[in-house]
Amino acid sequence: MNAQKIILKIIALFSVVRGYNLVVLILAQYLAALFIFAPEVSHRQLLTNPRLDGIILCSILCVAAGYIINNFYDLEKDELKRPLQVYLQKQVSQGFKLTVYILLNASALIIAGLISLKVFIFFLVYQFLVWFYSHKINRFALIKNFYLVIIRVMPFFALLVYFDNFTFNLALHAVFVTILFLITDIVKDLTSQKADLIYGYDSIPIKYGIDFTKVLIAGLLLIDIIIGFIIIYKNDVGAMKYFFIGADFCFIIIFLMIWKLKTSQEYKILHYFFKGMIVAGVFSIVLIEINPLTLQTIAQNFNQRIK
Repeated sequence: MNAQKIILKIIALFSVVRGYNLVVLILAQYLAALFIFAPEVSHRQLLTNPRLDGIILCSILCVAAGYIINNFYDLEKDELKRPLQVYLQKQVSQGFKLTVYILLNASALIIAGLISLKVFIFFLVYQFLVWFYSHKINRFALIKNFYLVIIRVMPFFALLVYFDNFTFNLALHAVFVTILFLITDIVKDLTSQKADLIYGYDSIPIKYGIDFTKVLIAGLLLIDIIIGFIIIYKNDVGAMKYFFIGADFCFIIIFLMIWKLKTSQEYKILHYFFKGMIVAGVFSIVLIEINPLTLQTIAQNFNQRIK
């Protein structure tokens, strides 16, 4: 096998495990640990903690394995939705994917077992839930959306298991992010109606109709807007409150305009927007330690120097 084929297979495997999503997840978990779960602990102490590193590594391995098994079951549907991406992913065989899937899950369990029995049980349950979603749940409308969101936020519950530090502020963040994931997933169903219909996958738009789907999205947006206002009012998230201000402003606009969206392309743009909002939310976590009053003082000092 020449070097070009090896590189192509590596790129194909990276596409199968959604490597870009894994990078965002790594950042999200470390930032959440640093600024939300344990803000009183020094950054250096956290970043050099092998137990925390092990939990995050277990999460990444399990999520990567989850993408592989989901790809294994959904390959036909994805050929219609993302033909170029599927063509690339076919550069690695189904047998090889299953081998990597088993190795990733086994490695995660070994690492989890070295950390603690509680962490081992958590990831064992997580792996089963991911497999069960791909094997059974992903064909059932509405149920699959809520189920998938639970799976997506579970890596952060792994941090909760480790830190054992649940606060009202953390609960608000968790609900806001969970609803944002749910909205993103429901909008994704709007973009894949044709493929879902052809391959017999139940989705909310197919089973309950477009109007019901939009009402559901609008209701979830309204809940997130309210939670955003509460977080802003509490004013204990530092400069991250500007993310929530921006998010609420955008959600209000989408709440008003979603009824006018009709085409698949418009739904795709909306889906990419929500995915971008998730990424923006991850990076804005670092702003928690930046106090707006400090920024105001810096700006005043800068203006005085200019004068």
